[in-house]
Amino acid sequence: MDILVINLMRLGDLVQSAPVLRGLRARHPRARLTLAAMDIFREAASLLGPVDRLLTFPSLELALSLDREGWPSASRLLARWLHEHLRPRPDLTVNLTPTLLAGLLARVSGAREIRGLAVSPQRELATWPAWASYSLVVSKARSANPFNVVDLFVRGAGLAPDGQGLALPAAPEFRALGRQRRAGLSLPAGTALIGLMPGASQPERQWPPEKFAQAAGRLLQARPCHFLLLGGAGERRLGQAIQSRLPANAATLKAGETDLRELAAWLAGVDLLITNDTGPMHLAASVGTRVLALFLASARVRDTGPAGPGHVALEPRLACHPCRHPCPRLACHEAITPQVVGDLVLEMLTGATLAVREEAPGWHRVNVLATRVDPGGYQSVLPLVRRALSREDFWLWVHRLAWERLLAGGHSALTSWLAAALAKHHRPPADGLGLSDSLTALSELVDLARQGQTRAREIRALGAAAARSPLAMARVRRELAAVEAVDQGLRRLAAGFPELAALVEFFFQDQRITEGRELALLGQDLARAYDTLGRLGEHCQEAAAWLAGECLAPDRETGAAPAAAQALQLSRVNQGCQPPVAR
Repeated sequence: MDILVINLMRLGDLVQSAPVLRGLRARHPRARLTLAAMDIFREAASLLGPVDRLLTFPSLELALSLDREGWPSASRLLARWLHEHLRPRPDLTVNLTPTLLAGLLARVSGAREIRGLAVSPQRELATWPAWASYSLVVSKARSANPFNVVDLFVRGAGLAPDGQGLALPAAPEFRALGRQRRAGLSLPAGTALIGLMPGASQPERQWPPEKFAQAAGRLLQARPCHFLLLGGAGERRLGQAIQSRLPANAATLKAGETDLRELAAWLAGVDLLITNDTGPMHLAASVGTRVLALFLASARVRDTGPAGPGHVALEPRLACHPCRHPCPRLACHEAITPQVVGDLVLEMLTGATLAVREEAPGWHRVNVLATRVDPGGYQSVLPLVRRALSREDFWLWVHRLAWERLLAGGHSALTSWLAAALAKHHRPPADGLGLSDSLTALSELVDLARQGQTRAREIRALGAAAARSPLAMARVRRELAAVEAVDQGLRRLAAGFPELAALVEFFFQDQRITEGRELALLGQDLARAYDTLGRLGEHCQEAAAWLAGECLAPDRETGAAPAAAQALQLSRVNQGCQPPVAR
């Protein structure tokens, strides 16, 4: 069996695809596994394993050809590359790259089965399995996504999460090299070696160098430390800015002096890495180094946080985070303070699991999130500062329960794990979380989905007769108009209730591939899409019922139910619903 995996993305995305390669090798131990990666990231791709063949996509040559000679020349170059390298045709192609170019490459690979995004024979963008569709639509509804991209890659490849995080096969080799590099520094016994990664892909995602230096200064006051300043050549100035603010001999500047394998060795040799959301953050996690990561501007922990247990991620506790528009003042850079970073690093250096704490002065503008692996093997994050459950967190857990139940059948141990996690890491919400209005809208979504399903079934039934009977065609037009009215209602709900946007977008992604079909097939596919939306809405209703009615228990002293649970119960009574049964 021949398997082709396409990942035409950057360092971090490549490292995050390591569990896909591991899972495919475990499922198909005798297959020839090929990874296609961009030529500019050949070194990164070579670290991943376990692959039998690495194909470097000629991105630089293709870009030059487009710039100098245009599409005809670039098309010939691409055709020649395909002819030379995609022989024999793979049995299975897994495309992890959400771009048109990668979708075309997946299609022309000629594989009998394609997973991920591909261009269909009708020249439409198509995704399979359903998890790949989910990955595509949540880019338009990020605030509702509870899944780390590591798990979305795995699920989009048709695999199940194994809970092992990134775990590169070469990690033991890099740890041995890291010990050698560390020994070469001749540090006094008991000195903690802490890596600092001040760079990021965008300036607004970079915590200021002076704040890195202030955090390092606090650590030096508390215990013996030495700092390793890491990054690429373009980030060397950031390292120099930090080094100039520290005592002599307190830091070693390595930014711009290492290739990727050497960087991996140094990352494996440090006790802990303080970093922005970068590719090296994922590389550190993949070689077993604990990470304290800062998620600023548009970076979102739940999307791309470090995989595996034991890491800590910080994000600003601001209404504007993650950024949706350019920010003139970058308030998020001020929300995360050197004091918070220094205190957390000192605690992490003990090796102990960080304790959940109550609100304290200086912590009120930051979310402190600990990485965990849930019973389903998925990456998860839990707050270390115990605060009232927010509306956003409530709906994230609703989505976590509902989507997995729809797409993977659910996991029996998840609810008990989540009940314990909520009790330990959250306080009951201080208000009703707006649940009454949200649940009314969710009920309307389910009703609209069932109306659409009924109309679609009518279209399917009339499909054969419509070509012969003007009367039947007139009825089809009325049903299509009714379907359009249903869809307008769904768009209205998505615009008014962000927690429903991903559900509606998933439906329209599913519906788009039905356009241009024969009426009978169109009605059949529309009925299926509406049924999926209705079931997803019902799963959300049941998850919300369980979360508000079961996890948010009455106050032990007063016996009063939290406002959120009261709002839910009132909403269900008004809708004539029976009490939910947790599954």
